[in-house]
Amino acid sequence: MDKKLLFYGGIFGPLVFLLNDIIGGIVTPNYSYIENSISDLTKAGTQDTYLLGSILLFIAAIMGILFGIAIISHYKFKISKLIFLGGFLLIIVGVINSLTGTIFPQDIIGGEVTFPGTMHVILVGFLVILSIPALLMIGIGLNREKQWKSFRLYTFITVLVTIIFGGVSAYAIANDIGFMGLFERIPAYVIQLWTVVLAYRFITEYREVKIKS
Repeated sequence: MDKKLLFYGGIFGPLVFLLNDIIGGIVTPNYSYIENSISDLTKAGTQDTYLLGSILLFIAAIMGILFGIAIISHYKFKISKLIFLGGFLLIIVGVINSLTGTIFPQDIIGGEVTFPGTMHVILVGFLVILSIPALLMIGIGLNREKQWKSFRLYTFITVLVTIIFGGVSAYAIANDIGFMGLFERIPAYVIQLWTVVLAYRFITEYREVKIKS
């Protein structure tokens, strides 16, 4: 399979993620993008949106896995350890994402604590822990190439925003502040945008190489 096709996973994955957020928010009664988290769209007990959200998030996760595979195929371990490891972490992130909206949905707030719900919280924690080093490894690794110099700065800004608003989001959840959905979406979509930009740059570069060859 042409690696270029796998790189498109980095564009289509975030688009499907956005589609789930938009459609799920519209069809879910009394849903607020400001107050409700993204996980609320697939939490246990939401029969009307659980299936839709689970399917879309699973597709987005698969796209993320394919994108990670494209990265480690293009930048093998011998070429760049940092980029290879960053791509490998993106694959793991994709696998975890495929589980959080399907097998391990979020529990209903204030309801019974279940094993799937507990696993959801744990896996989301791992997503944060793995996503940040993945971004940094790829951003720093690509800095060796002249055409990618500015991308490192963009990666640092993305990570900084993710850490700041990730902390604000955790504080909002712990203190039951009404803007939890907004604070959660900022870091989520900042990373999604970073992924799209990276994928687009890879696709453009890959196309130029093919033309020259």
